[in-house]
Amino acid sequence: MSRGGHNWKGGGTVESARSLDVMRLARDGFLSRPCSGTVRWNQGDGTTATIQFIGGRDAIALDYRVQLGGSDWQTVKQRIPIQWTPCRFGGERAWFICAVHANDVYCGRRVAKLHGAGKLFACRQCYRLGYRAQRGDRMDQANLALARIHRKLGADYDGPDQPPPLKPKWMRWRTYNWLVDEIEAGQERLDTVFIAGATRFCTRIHKSEQRGRTRR
Repeated sequence: MSRGGHNWKGGGTVESARSLDVMRLARDGFLSRPCSGTVRWNQGDGTTATIQFIGGRDAIALDYRVQLGGSDWQTVKQRIPIQWTPCRFGGERAWFICAVHANDVYCGRRVAKLHGAGKLFACRQCYRLGYRAQRGDRMDQANLALARIHRKLGADYDGPDQPPPLKPKWMRWRTYNWLVDEIEAGQERLDTVFIAGATRFCTRIHKSEQRGRTRR
């Protein structure tokens, strides 16, 4: 199979790429029998992207069009193998097999999601996609970590200066106390990152002023 497209060397994020979730297809019944369906994504510019697919237990077949780098639209037909593994307490779960060649090397990874970051749908590792938190600065990463903990508590994250959310009624106290400890640790990490950043900024200003005085 051919390479995935113009940005095969990576540089994007998982959040910015279209994705296919094998578990969602399984829950919706598209892998239990041969049947057709459509997947839609809302684009950042307000438009909608769609692909057609035929589902089945052993593989799904995609049929869609792409336009890469301002070139003409291309029709793409891609077959994605599916593998099933037994679950620990009975039943089984589905996995996509990333059946593409990245930089002339066959992948073959078993993954839950594939991403359309180029011509073909492939795994995150093949496209070298990072998560938005990993591509941001350390302040962004610290804030995103706190936001994730707040979501576990069913609350919005309004900044590091807010007190921890109240315990959800369904949550055990042991779990809640552990998450509160994580919030406090995250706030300390954020303070450390802020102080380090402020120190670097002040150092750069001081050096700039010294260079200015030297030129005089």
